[in-house]
Amino acid sequence: MSSLLSDDELVAAFQRGDAQSFNELVYRYKNSLYQYIMALVRDEGAAGDIFQEVFLNFYRRVGQYQAQGKLKNYLFTAARNRVLNVFRDRAKLTSLDEPDEDGSAHWHEELPGTDLQPLEGLERAELSQRIRHASLRLPAAQREVIYLKQYMTFKEVAELVGRPLGTVLSDHARALQKMKKFLSEEA
Repeated sequence: MSSLLSDDELVAAFQRGDAQSFNELVYRYKNSLYQYIMALVRDEGAAGDIFQEVFLNFYRRVGQYQAQGKLKNYLFTAARNRVLNVFRDRAKLTSLDEPDEDGSAHWHEELPGTDLQPLEGLERAELSQRIRHASLRLPAAQREVIYLKQYMTFKEVAELVGRPLGTVLSDHARALQKMKKFLSEEA
């Protein structure tokens, strides 16, 4: 299956019985969706379970899905709802603001490129760690907006989190300002 096909074309092919199209969709979203879930739950087992539940649910209901170019929003919304259910069930919604045991968060890991010199790779990893720690100091809503903006437009983020576009833009700008301040305090 070609990765040149749009999400809607892959969904249509899967609805016609092409199982490889479904595999391509999972592969297409495995990093961004899993990392988003992991950033919220900060538990590898729970993140893996939620990721699988999202795609299993989509697999079961693919016949009902109406392709409108919004599969990304559909998957991220489903993941967000599942995460919120987990926190509601565990009564741990406040844990979004708490770092894990070693004081870090599970933001997406940056894989070192093969063209980097060892010192450059170390500097990049160090900066990535500093950014991770600074992001943990943000309120959960701002941290979520910063993370989602890596994969979506502001309009898509606003739709996903159910807040007005202006609020999302404001949260993003404030989060960036706070992170700059946090990073300059460390320097």
